[in-house]
Amino acid sequence: MVKPSVPAFAFQEVTTGEIVGKGGFSFVHEIRKIRLQEIYDTGNEEAASRARFVATLQTENNGNSSNASIDPTQLYVLKTLRPDLLEDEMNKGVIDLAVEAQFLAALSHPHILSLQGHANSDPLESRYFVILDRLVSTLDNKLKTWRRDVGINQGHWFGPCIGYLCSREFILRRIWMERFTVARDIANAFEYLHGQDIVYRDLKPDNIGFDSDGVLKMFDFGLAKRITNADKTDDDLYRLTGNTGSLRYMAPEIALNRPYSLSVDVYSFGVLFWQLCALSVPFSGYSCKMHAEFVVGKGHRPKPEASWPDSWTSLMRQCWSVESKERPSFEHISKLMNEEVSYWTGEDAMSNEESGKDSEKIKPRLAKNVFKIKARRDSQRLDIDTRLTKLNGPTEKEVQPTSRIHDANVV
Repeated sequence: MVKPSVPAFAFQEVTTGEIVGKGGFSFVHEIRKIRLQEIYDTGNEEAASRARFVATLQTENNGNSSNASIDPTQLYVLKTLRPDLLEDEMNKGVIDLAVEAQFLAALSHPHILSLQGHANSDPLESRYFVILDRLVSTLDNKLKTWRRDVGINQGHWFGPCIGYLCSREFILRRIWMERFTVARDIANAFEYLHGQDIVYRDLKPDNIGFDSDGVLKMFDFGLAKRITNADKTDDDLYRLTGNTGSLRYMAPEIALNRPYSLSVDVYSFGVLFWQLCALSVPFSGYSCKMHAEFVVGKGHRPKPEASWPDSWTSLMRQCWSVESKERPSFEHISKLMNEEVSYWTGEDAMSNEESGKDSEKIKPRLAKNVFKIKARRDSQRLDIDTRLTKLNGPTEKEVQPTSRIHDANVV
């Protein structure tokens, strides 16, 4: 159930504007106006909560506290189900939105989107909605921006013997710092989630956003689940739904419909961490069949750059290990990411950035091959929403995972 402290509004009280986001099941609208009506106040406490929320959004009051005109550039949006969904998809969407509202109301972390309000109707009704913090960008957009900026500032390539010349090292260093800050914030959010026994199951750039202050926020908790002993097997795994999430970032055991644990999120983080470092799409050009054969069946993984520090590649390989019990915890990952960010933001690194000079410590992280990024066409066939299209994943008889990890330069 949604906590009482979260204000509830009738659909008729909220005036929405343009659609600013679309999902498989939902539309995200601007909120142009909230006009409170006393008939929907269920008590003094609820009325006060509703009034406080509207007051925070008020830009022009005109002396009437019950009316608030909201600038569309303000920080809140309304998420509701798409009206064009088929019946089966509508049923899935209703459950997804109800699950998301339940989780967001119960969670409190600086890098997880906050539930600001919700509909006063039953969460399982099609017109149910939630009011969320407005995000101005996603990690997917940031990755494209970083890739472009690195291409502009890496200088001119003069061959493997000479490398890049005339590169703007201080800008490249700043971009590295931004990427590791993102990795750290994601890891910290997942350390919190796993501490609550919540498996997210849908970690990907599209589900990571940034507010107007640039703060990272994880959203879309429709596939999240709190694991319980009722689902537990004899080997400390859990009987949970298979084929859940995006194949590009999906752990092999989910694709195989086997029991799994919180470590499936660690696998996804490993793939995403590689993407943050390489600024390329993992498994680009792979079809679902190729993913089943090579990634799930033969243990192929993205190939780390030879110039990356061993600590980076070691963490990636541990995260995407075939053996789920060999994957590190997010407590361990957070520690490593915090240390890395501390390095990038340390006094020595900052002084070198201002002077435009390299320190001995930063050179391995600015190796010339790191920024030699080749364009590849991405078919996007691995990004099908499994909630909309149920994929026929491989069975254990069709695919037998190997214990060995193969490096595949698939980007």
